[in-house]
Amino acid sequence: MKIKTVDIFFFTGTGNTLLAAKKIADTLESNNCVVTINDMAKTNPQKINLSNVIGIGFPVICWNTFPIVKKFIDTLPQVNGTEIFIFTTMGDSSLNAAANFGDILKNKGYTLIGTCGFLMPNNFITVRKEEKNILKRERAYFKMEKYAKGLADGTTKAGKTNLFFKMCFAVSGFITDRWNGNLFQRIVKFRVVDSKCSKCGLCVRICPVQNISIKNNYPVFNGKKCQICMRCISYCPQRAIKSFLINKTYRALNDEEIKKWFF
Repeated sequence: MKIKTVDIFFFTGTGNTLLAAKKIADTLESNNCVVTINDMAKTNPQKINLSNVIGIGFPVICWNTFPIVKKFIDTLPQVNGTEIFIFTTMGDSSLNAAANFGDILKNKGYTLIGTCGFLMPNNFITVRKEEKNILKRERAYFKMEKYAKGLADGTTKAGKTNLFFKMCFAVSGFITDRWNGNLFQRIVKFRVVDSKCSKCGLCVRICPVQNISIKNNYPVFNGKKCQICMRCISYCPQRAIKSFLINKTYRALNDEEIKKWFF
């Protein structure tokens, strides 16, 4: 069945999934669909319009995803056949994480019409030079366009998982469920170098879970809400946020896009 009205909900750290959402939306619109793009972090999943086709987009981490995304999916209402599609972005193999989350949504009564994962530039540890990132994005855009055209004309299919993928998904889920616990927060341990900080407050404004506040004129990280999404460290204009794990950063969006989507 061809789709006509689509609401896309995305979560992104440094911008890859937003780029995917925009590319898919542009392609759907060029195929006579009406599309909205919505930030998952700013959306109550209980209030979405279930009469429209729903798109869910998110990054893959450790063959799974961030706690904020899992909470959104878990909180989606039970339905009776609402059509939904999933797309993911990742730096390397996802072990078909989209299909695993698709199974969760099918158990909630959704009709899964498509799943697809897109290889995008890595934003954690193995960050590449921008020339290579551009090529990787261009290859992904071609695949996104093909996927969206299939969604528009009703020819996409949902991916399938298997026992091995399910086992990896379960183990990685155990890890990512504790992503914002004490252990992982201590391992990553973001900190602000006061001598570099310009006190602009950008990190406070763009944190998707309000885990950063200002104390004595400088940003401080609060408690256990951090998703380790890399947004603050990647977009700090002074490179004042540090972690011993991270030497290079990656940003997919420009300043205007940051203001539009993250403020």
